[in-house]
This record gives sequence, structure tokens and C-alpha cells, in this order.
Amino acid sequence: MEQRNNQTNRDREIVRIVETYSDMLMRIALNRVNSIAEAEDVVQTTFERLMKRQPRFETREHEKAWLIKTAIRICIDEARKNARHANVPLNEEIAAAYSEESFELLETVRRLPEHDRDAVYLYYYEEYTIREIAKILGEREGTTRSRLSRARKKLRAIMEGEDYEQVL
Repeated sequence: MEQRNNQTNRDREIVRIVETYSDMLMRIALNRVNSIAEAEDVVQTTFERLMKRQPRFETREHEKAWLIKTAIRICIDEARKNARHANVPLNEEIAAAYSEESFELLETVRRLPEHDRDAVYLYYYEEYTIREIAKILGEREGTTRSRLSRARKKLRAIMEGEDYEQVL
């Protein structure tokens, strides 16, 4: 009986996590992949890993960070498997989901190297601090701070029609 109650509680917890974080994980995946179907696969795989590994989270922030880090790793693994380039244009299906202005900004951000994209997204869209981003990405705070600074310069160069590699 106790085992059944534990499983029921775990099932409820997984449902809560899925309902709470699905949209955020989808946005993170769309920042890295080239179709909604690929992003959905990333989110599904993230939740499959959650159910399989059943990690114990100290806080809700720890839970959220684990999910973000897992989704990013899955995107990286998939990109390696598929040998796709990071700067492939987004398909029309994704474009339809955004306003024209938002889509143009997303396309600009996607022109950044992957680590820069992750840092920009987590900082501006998910409102993580530099310290939290460094922890999620497994790097030093100074590295994250430098990455964000360079990413801002690259974005500015791209928006001004310059080649950011020549600017930096």
C-alpha cells in the first residue's frame, strides 16, 4: 500500500513538473533546433530522462536548472548526431508562431554561437542571474559574464549589418 502511495505521489509530481515547465523547455529547444517537431522531441526526451533517473531536487530552482541543462544537452547531442549547422534558417512553421518583430529577433539571436545563444536566452528570457547561468551551463561566472558581453556586441554588429566576426 505504501509503495502505491509513493508511486501516486511521484506521478503527481511529474505531472506538476510537466505542466509547469513544458512551455519554457519548448522555447529553449526552439532556440536550438530547426522545427517544432524537433523541439517537441527534445522536451519529451527531457521528461523521459526525468522519469527514468528520478533525481531528488533540493529546491524548485534546482529542479528548473536540471531541466534546462538536460534539454540543452539533448539539443547538443541531437545536433551532433544529425551533423546540422547551428545557423540553419528556421522553418515556416516556427515563423508562424511568432510576431514578425519577435521572429526577426529570434533569427538574429540564432546567428550567435550556441553557448552565446544559451546565455542570452537564459539571461533575458528566463531572467536568470549570471551566477545561476554559470551554474546551469557548468562554467565560471566570469566566463558567463564575458560570454554575455561578447554576445551583446555580436548582436549589435549583426543588427547594424556588420559581420560580427570582423568586429570582435
